[in-house]
Amino acid sequence: FTKMIETLGWHKDQWLDIDRIFIAANNRGLKFADGIFETILIKENKPILFDEHLKRLEKSSKILNINLKINKLTLRQLIHDGIKKLSLKNDQFASVRINYSRGTNEGRTLRIDSTLETKNLDNLWLEFYRIKPNFNPINVCISQTEKINEFSLISKCKTFSYNQAIQVLTEANEKSFDDSILLNTSGELCCGSTFNLLIKRNNQWITPRKESGCLEGIMVSQALKLKIVKEELISPEFQNDDIIVAINSLSCRQINQVNDLKLKPKFDPIYFWDLLYS
Repeated sequence: FTKMIETLGWHKDQWLDIDRIFIAANNRGLKFADGIFETILIKENKPILFDEHLKRLEKSSKILNINLKINKLTLRQLIHDGIKKLSLKNDQFASVRINYSRGTNEGRTLRIDSTLETKNLDNLWLEFYRIKPNFNPINVCISQTEKINEFSLISKCKTFSYNQAIQVLTEANEKSFDDSILLNTSGELCCGSTFNLLIKRNNQWITPRKESGCLEGIMVSQALKLKIVKEELISPEFQNDDIIVAINSLSCRQINQVNDLKLKPKFDPIYFWDLLYS
């Protein structure tokens, strides 16, 4: 009888418990949050939309000038091996987080001096988790303290730096909300702490346009590809018959309340999520 593995990690050619992965104190990922990542759903023992996630990782690395040395086939094989080790039943879900740091620094400087020397996969580590996708509805407030900078290159990338998301989540919880949504510096609707937004209004699905500064979400990209949704400049004036959905690769949740406004409509998040993942 084998004990069911809940989590699993990989770093420097070793399979380890996640809490046995140690990152050097002079690693820029740890020291300066100087790294990028992707989180991929594992469904029916396969990494879903693997190519799309890897493309976004590559795009982030180009924008931020991080020397990404990952062989796609090697990475795919590692993820395949990790999934096997989790020994999931076919109806069980997991996730893998691909972490990639810029590398280690000599001394304490912010200047980039290190990254050409690294061996292929030294700056990569993987985290596998058994999960249940989250379909529970949430109540949100609009953050009063944080704004997305729509001109920032960092807004376009999935980086290790989650300070802003932590800040708005704390702000929401202090006001007894589950989470926060953010506007950009022009007051345009942008995104949530860790999710994109989809809104059904007047029988049409809309989502904040890329120019708002929102991260180009994989699920939103799917919805755009399937022509289910249109990008628009959206102001934060909600109507109480709006359907508002918070979505990312591991969750699809209806927003039932924004600030004081309670929203009425019913919505089936599982059906919608499956549609995007089919």
